[in-house]
Amino acid sequence: MTFTDEMAGAFPAGNPLPAPLRQAIAWLEEQGCVRTRRDGVRYMTLHPEPEHSAVATTTFYVPEPAASAYWTASDDPEVNQRLSIFLRTGGDGSWAGLWRDDTGQQRMVHLGSGSGSLMLCVLTDTPQDLLRLLAIGYNELCWPEQFERTPQEVRDDEYADDDYPPPPLLFRGYVERTLGLSIPPRAAAIVPTTVSMDAAQSDDPFWNWLKRVRGE
Repeated sequence: MTFTDEMAGAFPAGNPLPAPLRQAIAWLEEQGCVRTRRDGVRYMTLHPEPEHSAVATTTFYVPEPAASAYWTASDDPEVNQRLSIFLRTGGDGSWAGLWRDDTGQQRMVHLGSGSGSLMLCVLTDTPQDLLRLLAIGYNELCWPEQFERTPQEVRDDEYADDDYPPPPLLFRGYVERTLGLSIPPRAAAIVPTTVSMDAAQSDDPFWNWLKRVRGE
């Protein structure tokens, strides 16, 4: 089974993998971006070059129902089927996922680890904007304080050269030329505001939904 088919098959019928994401994942698979960990788990990076994949943090994984239940703290299938977590965004244990909101709209959301990133909110309203965000080239998308800087500025300020992969130029070309989408230099152009899980209140719909289902 292809990685793309495995990914798509793991999403619930009520919250399926959106077509633009499936197409992008299939394209990345064709470029040779699928890797296998020592324990046999497959994942996908934005880089076909093995030397870049070795240090890449932003990676796709097949979603698991247990991950949704962990975040929602719920055993209600109706709740957990609304959230599928599949994109690793930080080495601290932060993730992004696909959430179906109360109106039925699918949105990309971020779930900070709590031990590092505290970002808990809608990340993008469309899968296209997630692809644009990924194409900018941040190695980790879990640090909103980096969103006002370019990936190169982040790399120069905070990382050794061998700890930060270069921009995913092949993927960027796919997003720009094949999909016809513009890619800004900074994430803040796509994600202008974020919310902390420690905020006293918020008008972010995902923040409120997760707090509600967790009984917080």
